[in-house]
Amino acid sequence: MMKLGLIGYGTIGRAVAHAVNTGRAGACELAAVLVRDRGRVPSVDSEQPDCLVTADLDDFLAADSDVVAEVAGHAALRLYAVPVLRSGRDLITVSVGALADEELLAAVRTAAAQGHSRLLIPSGAIAALDAVSSAAIGKIDEVTLLVRKPPAAWKGTPAEEAASRVAGESVCVYEGGVREAAGLFPQNVNVASALSLAGIGFDRTRIRICADPTISHNTFELIVRGDFGELSLELKNRPYPENPKTGYLVVMSVIKAIRRIQERIVVGY
Repeated sequence: MMKLGLIGYGTIGRAVAHAVNTGRAGACELAAVLVRDRGRVPSVDSEQPDCLVTADLDDFLAADSDVVAEVAGHAALRLYAVPVLRSGRDLITVSVGALADEELLAAVRTAAAQGHSRLLIPSGAIAALDAVSSAAIGKIDEVTLLVRKPPAAWKGTPAEEAASRVAGESVCVYEGGVREAAGLFPQNVNVASALSLAGIGFDRTRIRICADPTISHNTFELIVRGDFGELSLELKNRPYPENPKTGYLVVMSVIKAIRRIQERIVVGY
């Protein structure tokens, strides 16, 4: 039975805990949950009575967990990635945009080497990362991602004011490199950061971000060109009901990543 440590207990964290409780995450049990404020999480779940819930990193790392999943945002990855990896545990993360910081990325690589552990990045809200990483073995000439989301998805971001005034048609709120976009829209462009790591990097990967009142799904349009040929993909990802900034597929991909660690036959490796 694999024992899971969980960093964060928001929308994704609660969904992951439920998947563990119901068996959808495989032969797995929740050993510990790390949160910012222990008082705001009185109990994780009645089905996990032995699960430690703590705001103390040392207590969290002292718990008997095999793998850790981070679902708490960029700040959490900055704080906890290095000590978790140094502890010898693999770390699944959804907050990929934080790795646009070159110093953090270098520290993560070093910590993983020291701990003989791995940072595992689920596919999240997009598909084809396996194809892009395969294409990167050769030469890739272009990676361009168009992100269109309903105006509500931009609440709390630099695009909130512009998105609130959108009426009738799509409006571009950012166009440029992924490295800058990752800092401006941390909860909205983790997918582009994963794409950058799979392919040609944060500076060469281009992204166009739009607020679109005509759609109800978070929509990604991906174009990749290189020695392998050309890849074109459109994905319409349903927003998670509790939080329109999170896609359903993100939650599913974290659960899949937890299951994949346990599987003996792995498809799409």
